[in-house]
Amino acid sequence: MSISTEIAARPQEGFPPEPELEHERSELALPLAIDGEVKEIVKLVSLLRLDRCAPVLIPAGVRQFEFNIVEWEAAGYSETLGEWLQITLSPDVPQPKSVCVAVQREADYPAVIVYNAIMDVYVGKRLAEPHYVGLAVGVDVMQIPPRNHVHFQKSFSLGEGVHIMAASCDAMASISREEWEEKAAEFRALRAV
Repeated sequence: MSISTEIAARPQEGFPPEPELEHERSELALPLAIDGEVKEIVKLVSLLRLDRCAPVLIPAGVRQFEFNIVEWEAAGYSETLGEWLQITLSPDVPQPKSVCVAVQREADYPAVIVYNAIMDVYVGKRLAEPHYVGLAVGVDVMQIPPRNHVHFQKSFSLGEGVHIMAASCDAMASISREEWEEKAAEFRALRAV
């Protein structure tokens, strides 16, 4: 068991108390539909680098913390398309804030987490969906990074008649900066011209 996995397995009493640049790895399951019929669930490895703020007490009497997704690289091979499917943050676009909010006054957990990102979606080396405004929500969160499913709320197009339907993310875990950088470089190389 790696150190990051060992730390992630420990129960958390509350939100992480200090601001942190966090490196996460997770798995995305994206239903690929052609003309409305799901043909495949494309599995992507997802890498997020998050700039997380310290938690604060908001006027509603619950605690929350904000965070920005500062880098995102995800890649997985689609048998149906015969191509790599990739997601990355749109360059030179201000990214919206994301937030995690406790659902009760007495404790940080359970919480709801909302990920916001403006992203580019590639099929092979082709930019299929530029500047897509993505939204993902996780409920009943009991630790950071969440260990339960996070759901993408909207579908997006990959071209005429080809869509990714509402998707899910799970198996989130903290990883080392070095591991993150190595894997992200591999993903970037897939779409390099």
